[in-house]
Amino acid sequence: MNYLILSRLNESYSTRRLVQEIQARNHHPLVESPEGFTLHTMVDLVIPRLGSFRYHESMKELRAFSEKFPQIPILNSPKAFHQARHKKMALEILKGLPQPKIYRTAPDFPVVIKDCLASQGQGVFLCHTQAELELCLSKLPDRNLLFQEFIQECSGHDVRAFVVGAKVVGAIERFSADPKQEFRSNLSLGGHARNTQLTDQEKQFVLSAVQRLELDYAGVDFLRSKRGALLLEVNPSPGFEGLEKCTGLNIAGEIISHSEVLFQNSQKNIFFES
Repeated sequence: MNYLILSRLNESYSTRRLVQEIQARNHHPLVESPEGFTLHTMVDLVIPRLGSFRYHESMKELRAFSEKFPQIPILNSPKAFHQARHKKMALEILKGLPQPKIYRTAPDFPVVIKDCLASQGQGVFLCHTQAELELCLSKLPDRNLLFQEFIQECSGHDVRAFVVGAKVVGAIERFSADPKQEFRSNLSLGGHARNTQLTDQEKQFVLSAVQRLELDYAGVDFLRSKRGALLLEVNPSPGFEGLEKCTGLNIAGEIISHSEVLFQNSQKNIFFES
């Protein structure tokens, strides 16, 4: 198989690990920038790893590829990727699953503000007063923002579950380096992690989120609160360095194994349709 990985960061841990696992199975990886990549049929399967930089341009190219070559599987599809990546859109689709309150009018303080297309904890702010909120909004002009309830007892602590296909392949608890100063627990912001096991209820919770968003794989972030599990967001292009190093699991291998099944199923569909 010929794989096309769309990644601006060729040397990022997750991209390198995907390349290693593709090669370990005697497949052929090609890594190209997400915007302006070559449209050709020599590719058997595409794995987009899109960040916030030039996101709309990258998504435009991915949609064009999907429309021109509908027979080539994309892990995750453009539609699924975008509806998960857009935090507000995703949570609207996932109504019914427990999640922090979303404010559409004047929020209760403190309130968490999120840039709907930001990643790795960037574009996420905590405001305690109206003055802080107005200052924050002045720094985020023309952004699509999400206003979300702040769960005090979970400050600086959340869970990242990793789902591939219909299986939860691993999970970690994430902790900020200093919960008194930093409410975000992203490892990219200096946090640390430890292995954790999900309950059966939590497994069903994260699987439901991924399935409803029609994703092939994803990272699901949630809080273990006094009210039970509360969904924060679903990441369609999750990094997995922390998860692999913390748990010893082969997450990249799980993704590539699932992609092989996806490719085989696409070939069966082409056969039956012809």
